[in-house]
Amino acid sequence: MSRAYRISVKESLSRHVEVEDGVCSSLELLPILPKERMAELLGAELEQRGFKRDGKTAQRKEGETLVEVNLETGDVSVTAEGHAQVNLETERTAVVDNTLAGDRERHLRDAAKQSLERVATAEEDSLRRKVTEQLEAKLRDLKEELDGAVNRVTGLALKQRAAELGQVEEIHEEANGSITIKVRV
Repeated sequence: MSRAYRISVKESLSRHVEVEDGVCSSLELLPILPKERMAELLGAELEQRGFKRDGKTAQRKEGETLVEVNLETGDVSVTAEGHAQVNLETERTAVVDNTLAGDRERHLRDAAKQSLERVATAEEDSLRRKVTEQLEAKLRDLKEELDGAVNRVTGLALKQRAAELGQVEEIHEEANGSITIKVRV
């Protein structure tokens, strides 16, 4: 006569999840002045906008987002990261007869571990989507800010170049960003 046994297994999974997403772009800086002077003007403008200069780069960290601008090349790198601690538990129960108890317990443990791995992977994917959404939102704001910085640097470079060419008689700046410079050569 066989006896029925109730088998219960508990499994847990604890994992620290880190995800990172990033994008690279370039600023379109016109070569109005020598490269070093354009880099200096760009660096000064970005400093006024909260960036910290570190040699040939300017960086700004906002929460989990890092913006880095190479002042010489105009390359922009934006990275966002996210961290989460995932703690999961599951319990599986089965009723078996005496002869299958060992195999059934191993099968229950494997099924529980696979289930926890699927849930942990889903949590990681969810965090990755959240970080990507934060990055996309940051890029929209950052594009407008960097375009404004480039326009300002271009205007300053044009004024300096005009002064090098001759005597500046008149400078007229429109609200839309256009500049008219009258130079006597």
